[in-house]
Amino acid sequence: MLIKVRDGIREKRRNELIRKVVLFRQDNARPHSSTMTGWTFYKLEWDLMQYPPCSPNMAPSDFYLFSHLQLHLDGAIFNSNEEVINEVHLFLYSRTPQLFAEGIEKLPKRWQTIVDLNGDYYPH
Repeated sequence: MLIKVRDGIREKRRNELIRKVVLFRQDNARPHSSTMTGWTFYKLEWDLMQYPPCSPNMAPSDFYLFSHLQLHLDGAIFNSNEEVINEVHLFLYSRTPQLFAEGIEKLPKRWQTIVDLNGDYYPH
């Protein structure tokens, strides 16, 4: 598969770049971390960008939006998928843009804290 990706990049970028640099963002999924995949990256001369450990505090949807949604849905009982979908839409459309801006504004400090903890879980 990586060979096909390389060939596709070469085809699409044929005349654009003289440098042959490809950065691959690698997580710890088995196909990405196998010995064979590592050898293929080496042969392709691709640089690997290690993916940080997954943390529920990294994405604004996880640490901010979903906590507000959870409070909104607390105690609700639904009888169908449509009811759930409608309630989530109601929640999203009833929030002000400031709610979303607040979550985005908190990201740099939160990310820095996670980096300082070397990716360890940050519960607050």
